[in-house]
Amino acid sequence: MAVADASQVVGEDPLVAESRRRILDATERLIAVHGIEKVRLRDIAREAGVSIGKIQHYFDSRDAVIEEMLSAASLRRVSDWATFASDIDDPATKMVSLLEHAITDRERCTVWLATTSVASRNEQFIPDVARIYDAWRAKLSEVVESGRSEGMFRPVAPVDEIVDSIISVIDGLMTAVAIDLSGYTHERNTRMLRRIAESLLGTTLDQD
Repeated sequence: MAVADASQVVGEDPLVAESRRRILDATERLIAVHGIEKVRLRDIAREAGVSIGKIQHYFDSRDAVIEEMLSAASLRRVSDWATFASDIDDPATKMVSLLEHAITDRERCTVWLATTSVASRNEQFIPDVARIYDAWRAKLSEVVESGRSEGMFRPVAPVDEIVDSIISVIDGLMTAVAIDLSGYTHERNTRMLRRIAESLLGTTLDQD
């Protein structure tokens, strides 16, 4: 999982950008495994293969590293959702693809849970989280509206309520995966999402 270019400053020296990216990538990997509270600068330095001094040269503090990583990860999620499944024309197939990829590995879910936890205590992160929800809403609304216009979907509620209902379930399942609750496998999560989406869209989403 990589923070990639979302954190790069315009006009930044490529070597500096690469060092910062390596530090942020290492921070994300560590948070995904250990959680925010247990990650220290020395852990980040070891994981990134740099000195603590270099980290302190680029960032004011441990918290500054984590804050920039969470912000960059949020921007990446927005970009991913904006373009995901854009090559699929059939609304039902696109919805299935979105649901299957909504909840993937535990590490990604853990970073998302950490992001929302930080945002609940720090207002500066709320816009980042809001952008992610907006990206989810835009993509799902686009698919639902397309399916309705083609007669594939027969929504049982307003589109915005259907979309927010699906997102709420995704959010809850990501929390369950992040804290490693027993039984929340990818297959079961996807199956539950399909059933909920089907009941809200008034249709059957083919398994094949």
